[in-house]
Amino acid sequence: MDPLTHAVSGVALARALPRAPLPRRQVLWLAALAMLPDADIVLSWFSDAAYLRHHRGVTHSLLMLPLWTWLIHALPRKRKSALPPWLIAAAIGLHIGLDVITSFGTMILAPLSDWRAALDWVFIIDPAFTACWLLPLLAGLAMPRHARRAAQSSLALAGAWLLLTLAAHQAALDTARSHAPNAAVAALPLPFSPLHWQLIVDRGDHFERAMLDLAPGWPDAGALFPARFRARFIPARPADDLHWQRFTRLGADASAPAGLDFYLWFARFPVVLNQQNGVTAAGDLRFGIARDARRWPFRLRLEGNQAWLIWRDGRKTLLGRLQ
Repeated sequence: MDPLTHAVSGVALARALPRAPLPRRQVLWLAALAMLPDADIVLSWFSDAAYLRHHRGVTHSLLMLPLWTWLIHALPRKRKSALPPWLIAAAIGLHIGLDVITSFGTMILAPLSDWRAALDWVFIIDPAFTACWLLPLLAGLAMPRHARRAAQSSLALAGAWLLLTLAAHQAALDTARSHAPNAAVAALPLPFSPLHWQLIVDRGDHFERAMLDLAPGWPDAGALFPARFRARFIPARPADDLHWQRFTRLGADASAPAGLDFYLWFARFPVVLNQQNGVTAAGDLRFGIARDARRWPFRLRLEGNQAWLIWRDGRKTLLGRLQ
């Protein structure tokens, strides 16, 4: 989830407390705590690969949450600015929860396990979900006497939005299962709309992918964008007119080069995009929304005995040499 959503969720938590209003300093402190787990971005100063390997790791771990709570509570500060441990844990835990509902993956059991939890309910950046948090809080600023009720409305509205996306996610999964009853399936949210989903079917040696519109013609956030933009980033179709694409799984071929462990761990749906002149381009269907695969973030390029990670902006990071 993006930093703005994390910050406003911390403010909503602070303002919604059923007691005397917190001082402004403590409200800002809770907003900072709600963003704190993303402090792991400092790893990118050393290596892009290190950042991807450990992002949403120990700073996002439920196992480490008691330690972070204790360390923050032990920080020296004026008594009037102190926050109770349960409130510190709630702010950090809220951040973890908001990350888990996305498709990126969060290592909630780090450092004991690098398994990544992902509920696939909300796109990583969802302006509509952010608005559910933010708009009631802005109303509370305009009506200070009702600030607590506005914050409670913020929490309730965000919860209602999640219930909507949960129901839509289940409907998308049902559509995928109707296409492939005996295969593992996934439904990943597309940006800007709770009605548009990327359906993925795991066939073992390959994946099948289709873009689903659960309610064709129904006005939603996607209607706020030009048709050209929607065709590029929200290319969804009705359930009775789905276009299924086939992608070869990266690593399914016994002749594939060894040494791809990191990328195969990072990518939930690793696929081969093209192979020519001894160069293999691969990507992850999680991020494969744009029609032009060269616009996908976190692509892999295998050239000779070297493996490169290609970021959205074209920046390359050498992952290592292949065996």
